[in-house]
Amino acid sequence: MSKNKHALINMTIPDVEAQLKRNQVVIIPTGSVEQHGSHLPYGTDWFAASLFAERLSEKIDALLVPFTPLGVTPIHMGFIGTVSLSPETYMGMLKDVVKCMAKHGAKRIVIVNWHELNDPLIRLVATQLQQEVNVRFIVVQAHYVTLQLYGEKSGLTHGGLLEALPVMVYDPSLAKLERGTDPSPHGQGNKLDKFRRRRETYTVFHDVKEIYPTGWYGTLEGATEEYAREVVDGVTEKIVEYVNETLEALKEID
Repeated sequence: MSKNKHALINMTIPDVEAQLKRNQVVIIPTGSVEQHGSHLPYGTDWFAASLFAERLSEKIDALLVPFTPLGVTPIHMGFIGTVSLSPETYMGMLKDVVKCMAKHGAKRIVIVNWHELNDPLIRLVATQLQQEVNVRFIVVQAHYVTLQLYGEKSGLTHGGLLEALPVMVYDPSLAKLERGTDPSPHGQGNKLDKFRRRRETYTVFHDVKEIYPTGWYGTLEGATEEYAREVVDGVTEKIVEYVNETLEALKEID
């Protein structure tokens, strides 16, 4: 957010007044601080969410509001360094931020998320707050948009290509791909992750080491700077399309 002119932390009182008078859409990124193997940083989810939130704010002229990089990730606590909030803390923080923005005149809250375990809590916060304050939520699952567009090559793993690419664009120095030589067996990771992520029926694992003992699985093949930029640009455009489409639809019922 350091150079983003739409970032609240960079603005003054007149800037924010003008911004919210012009556009009552507020964007909030959310991710997690958890291990991503020996080659990607703990902030991978936060960096990805922040990257797409910043780009979205510029594309739709919306206020970008800072939020905690921390998320709810107890299944990664078996690895040193992971920091997990309780669901109650996470939801309380999100509620407080949204209530503040609603008081200041925001009407649309766009959450840009890159962490699966945050999603049910975001949905619950949105459902509750829309009964209390005059806002509507749009939730962008940026990792699923990436999977939709580029999943045939990257797949939805943990610490693999899909997650490496946004980090490479956010800050190439943080992606130490040469260290990514110890992926967990792909067959095991893919098979067990399916039971965690399947919508129809799913199970809950105690520790990701049950799925991928080294902290990650997948492939880094094709992780070039050129492809990273291509993917991030493509995902950004699709997110903008989805958000604008939803904003237009909401006009019909307000």
